[in-house]
Amino acid sequence: MLDTFDLVLFGGTGDLSTRKLIPALYRQETVLSLNDDSQIIGVGTKDLTDDDYIKVIENSLEQFYPAFNREDDSWKRFSKRVRYNKLDINSDEDWTNFVKTKTDRVTVFYLAIPPSLYKLISKKLKEHQLITKNSRIVVEKPIGTDQKTAKDINKHLSSGFNEDQIYRIDHYLGKEAVQNLLALRFANTIFEQSWSNSAIDHIQISVAEDLGVEDRGGYYDKTGALKDMVQNHLLQILCLIAMEPPVSISSESVRDEKLKVLKSLANFNETSIVTDSVRATYSEGLSKGEAACSYQDEEGVDIDNRTETFVALKVMINNWRWSGVPFYLRTGKRMKSKTSEITVKYKNVPHNIFSENSKVPSNQLVLRIHPDEGIDLKLNTKEPGVTGFDLEELPLDLNLDDYYEIGHQDCYERLLLDVIKGNPALFVRKDEVDASWQWIDNIINLWESQDVPMEEYNSGTWGPVNSDLLLKRDFRTWKNGSKK
Repeated sequence: MLDTFDLVLFGGTGDLSTRKLIPALYRQETVLSLNDDSQIIGVGTKDLTDDDYIKVIENSLEQFYPAFNREDDSWKRFSKRVRYNKLDINSDEDWTNFVKTKTDRVTVFYLAIPPSLYKLISKKLKEHQLITKNSRIVVEKPIGTDQKTAKDINKHLSSGFNEDQIYRIDHYLGKEAVQNLLALRFANTIFEQSWSNSAIDHIQISVAEDLGVEDRGGYYDKTGALKDMVQNHLLQILCLIAMEPPVSISSESVRDEKLKVLKSLANFNETSIVTDSVRATYSEGLSKGEAACSYQDEEGVDIDNRTETFVALKVMINNWRWSGVPFYLRTGKRMKSKTSEITVKYKNVPHNIFSENSKVPSNQLVLRIHPDEGIDLKLNTKEPGVTGFDLEELPLDLNLDDYYEIGHQDCYERLLLDVIKGNPALFVRKDEVDASWQWIDNIINLWESQDVPMEEYNSGTWGPVNSDLLLKRDFRTWKNGSKK
């Protein structure tokens, strides 16, 4: 059972709270992890009573928690711990009333609100002396829009909270398949001993979405795929793949090793930005069997903006382990299918001892993040029943759903538990944010100064032609799709 805590949800009636955070906490109620004294305090601008807020939560659980039953004892317990505070962040009177909620036990301030309000909220929490040694603050990405604004936000957060009290959440780090990267590498000698340029030819990281910008056109048009996905999700995955072994899984050494990777990323220059990066927007096409509009026709999008919905990069890491091994990063919206996976392509055998007509494909390790989380290792075997040695590539397929009920736990639930327990290992540290933005800002500046073209790709495809050429120039190809 968890220690007693108060979770204060700024944006308590918003989409993130009702779709993800409340259902995550309710599941912990169903497995009896929450003690009777723990409280969930929703904070918002709406004029609601506690009973009104309980009804909001009940409706969200009915919609987003399939097993919810209002007659269960779990709901009766959960509803008793729920409270609501109306708060206009610019009203001193509202803050004075809010101070009455202060306690000395573990208090998690979760800012499920636009990042533009992070500075003001952290300032008000400090001014009204709501921060104690047991306080923690959780902030969502994006932390800033570039290195300068990220430094400013972190400066304000640090004025009231110590670094070990600040939890910058990246929900990708809560996914089982991403966390399994650590187990795969550091609990299996067979992989870690060959996890370097001595055996690996290249690594691909693909995060493809089949949806467009939906109702986020206004936000997305000011952000783009590079800032929205690469700066956080893809770079964090890259760090876990490439980092050196940490001293401990639950210590600062995990974040120390991730930072070393970020600082080892080779910067793009005037030449490589043209040859080793691709940016594009989706055009009209067929998405999931239906006609789809172009990005420029989406609501809230300014047709004069040069905002990318697709990015592909060839990334090099300047250290001994990964010297000469390219990491190919790719992410985009309105692509052929929703797929997130890591592909580790091993080098060819140094000499083919079999017949000249028998090809020896290189081994391939695929870590599936979405869908059907699991691990797929492709090995070469002799095809049975034929004369000679005709080789066939077959998979050793580990589907985590076959062994665990992983679908019942959301990534936000795992990360929330880490916050409550005070384990920051899988959260992003201030210096990581700074280093990642420094690298991203270089790309953005070069895109503009070198006038890197904004390409187009048809909705429902795997991206623009130049994304394929990015690998074909190196005699490689993208792995498209989840299992094939």
